[in-house]
Amino acid sequence: MSQVSEIKCPQCGQWTMWKGRVDDRCINCGEFIEPQRMPREVEEKIEKEIKKDHDYFARKPSDRELTRQTKKFFNSLRWGIYYLELAFFAFITLILFLISLFAA
Repeated sequence: MSQVSEIKCPQCGQWTMWKGRVDDRCINCGEFIEPQRMPREVEEKIEKEIKKDHDYFARKPSDRELTRQTKKFFNSLRWGIYYLELAFFAFITLILFLISLFAA
């Protein structure tokens, strides 16, 4: 069991929780507490695991504002259609269940 302590973040200067692990991050700014211990390959792997972007059109920081807003709109539209499909299939299932219940 790891012990939790507080440490001052070298990037933002705020106090944050620290377990002594290599991949501990500041709860205020999100930067690594001890970046000198973190090899670049491990940092990239952790960034990919943390990101886990489920959007079809991933928004990048290098995108212009119009591109970011367009991607945000299409991602919202995609999820909206997805949930409408789920609601439609649930509704059809309910109708079929009620028909089979009252048909007998």
